[in-house]
Amino acid sequence: MFTVKPLESPLAKAVEAPMHGSTVEVHLNDGSYLPTGEKPRKPTHCVLTPKFVTQAERIHHLTVYEDDVWILSFPKCGTTWTQEMVWLISHDLDYRTASEVNLLDRSVFLEFSAFVLNYPGDTIEQVEKATRPRHIQCHLPIALLPKQIWTVRPKLIYCARNPKDASVSFFHHYRHLHGYRGPMPDFLDALLTDQILFGPQIPHTLDYWNVRREMNILFLHFEEMKTNMSDVLRRVCRYFGKSYSDQQLATLEKHLSFDVMKNNKSANNSCVLELVESLSGKKVENFQFMRKGKIGSHTEELSEEYIKRFDEYITKHLEGTDFRFK
Repeated sequence: MFTVKPLESPLAKAVEAPMHGSTVEVHLNDGSYLPTGEKPRKPTHCVLTPKFVTQAERIHHLTVYEDDVWILSFPKCGTTWTQEMVWLISHDLDYRTASEVNLLDRSVFLEFSAFVLNYPGDTIEQVEKATRPRHIQCHLPIALLPKQIWTVRPKLIYCARNPKDASVSFFHHYRHLHGYRGPMPDFLDALLTDQILFGPQIPHTLDYWNVRREMNILFLHFEEMKTNMSDVLRRVCRYFGKSYSDQQLATLEKHLSFDVMKNNKSANNSCVLELVESLSGKKVENFQFMRKGKIGSHTEELSEEYIKRFDEYITKHLEGTDFRFK
């Protein structure tokens, strides 16, 4: 079902992190059941871990329900933000439950236990046993999603983000949560050569973009959520067949503002920091899961050389497609 290729280059070894260990490329052998989309393309592989490989078939055969809601993205592309927004809109703006039940329990990260070493639970089983309608967060590309998604057709929401900003955010995530201690250039070089966990980002995004109409995927951009959240909220409401007053939407927009979200313990993934600390036995210093949330923040940390390399990398991958990052 899957072909697994160990990543054994010196760079891949240099960017291994204690949270997940070594990495491999996971390729789907037969994608004939996948939607064709607007332009036939070979679905991308994904950089994951040997531990994930042991769970890949469980995910492939996971039962999918029509009323499922799947939040899909590459890491650090507005996932948490999208989860909270989608959960509240689809649950009639139930702020009370949202404050009492952590977002990780309201919107389960499917493959989390499948790549984190020594994780004390089973997030795949948590999804299986979740009360319907289930909200499921997932960073996997289309090739590694449950097969039933393409026939059952649940609600799918994808959030994209400019790779330059995402790369800087992912570096800080890798350093503080994954335990990576190497230099930033090694991490960036690994991203640009598709050797970082969950990569490659752009083919990941393009695969979802290609099937968005066929699969009725609600396609969002992190940058749109920053610059025109009111419009994004209305699009999400239409997708779920919900209607709220202007005042209700204004209240929701304030709730979803970065300053409010980063201090919302029920939705800012602070419990992930606590889990990482318990697994590693070390305090995570000077880090918040929701760090800056800015557009263009890469200019503060990437050199002109790396900005140029990312621009070339993006141009190369987008050639021949109608997709553009914001």
